[in-house]
Amino acid sequence: MKRKLLWGFGLLGLGFFIIAGWGFLTLQGRESLPVSVGKEDLIRLHVLANSDNTEDQQLKLKVRDAVIAYLAPYLEAANNKEAAKKVVVAHKQELITISEEVLSKNGAQYPVDIEIGMFDFPIKAYGNLVLPAGKYEAVRILIGKAEGKNWWCVLFPPLCFIDITNATAIPKQQGYADNQEQQDGKIEFRFKLVELWKENVK
Repeated sequence: MKRKLLWGFGLLGLGFFIIAGWGFLTLQGRESLPVSVGKEDLIRLHVLANSDNTEDQQLKLKVRDAVIAYLAPYLEAANNKEAAKKVVVAHKQELITISEEVLSKNGAQYPVDIEIGMFDFPIKAYGNLVLPAGKYEAVRILIGKAEGKNWWCVLFPPLCFIDITNATAIPKQQGYADNQEQQDGKIEFRFKLVELWKENVK
């Protein structure tokens, strides 16, 4: 009886090491190191609707789509925050014109203004990404009275690509942004290795 129990434990141990080794090899192709950035490295983009009524909220999303489509090719070459900021500053008037054209095509005559500077923001969740409260540099597109709910994303750095339909951020490398830690003003993103492990052993 004792020998059978020992044999059983031995098989369980062998099975564990086989599964662990397989899981480790499967994860080798995925990024596992944390990515840390400071608040000072971020530029946020906020689009504020005229009001919270349905029409104004829909207009906000149309302006968002046009602005992102316009900025995307210019920001591809930006390799730091200052370069990204220069792109926005250089194209500020074009962004205002594009936004007003979108509004006009949809029957709205709201004025549009763009602010670029440091602003106070409450804690915000953006998909799996959580940014602590504090001052951030941001580009704010103000539609009309700008009294409605805003849509926002991280304009730089390109830590995440944007799922516009759901207005969420999807981490790159098929990972999952997880543990956000604040150490010396840093925002740290780690992958949920436990979740990846569960996916691999199913």
